[in-house]
Amino acid sequence: MKYAIIAAITVAALWFLVAAPRIDLAELNHSIATERVAALELLDEQRINLIQYQQLQILEITENERRNRELLQTIAGQGRAQSRALEELKRNDETIADYLRSAVPADIGRLYQRTETTDPGTYRQSPSVPADAVRSAGAGAVAD
Repeated sequence: MKYAIIAAITVAALWFLVAAPRIDLAELNHSIATERVAALELLDEQRINLIQYQQLQILEITENERRNRELLQTIAGQGRAQSRALEELKRNDETIADYLRSAVPADIGRLYQRTETTDPGTYRQSPSVPADAVRSAGAGAVAD
């Protein structure tokens, strides 16, 4: 029996000598794995935040592109309206130029008739303003 107790003690001592480092190693592996899991969870959370931020940026870009398309459509519409207005102005200018090239109707001519513009003798009259209408800055100006 004495040998059995010694053998049991020896087996227990050997087990502690062999198993104790394995237990410490397993605990160390467990703590390392726990740290890695925490780091990976943090990395996943950062990736999720980054993806959400990128989604917001994509939404903003999409909204900006939509607004740009609307502005381009508005500008194109305004350009077409300006082109139509310019074409109308050109047509009106041609119509007015044709009218101005034609002779003045007699009724309108008599309505606005003035001797100053219709009588060549009156048209070429000398001006009624004297040549020395402005006094020089001499002695006569001081006397006033």
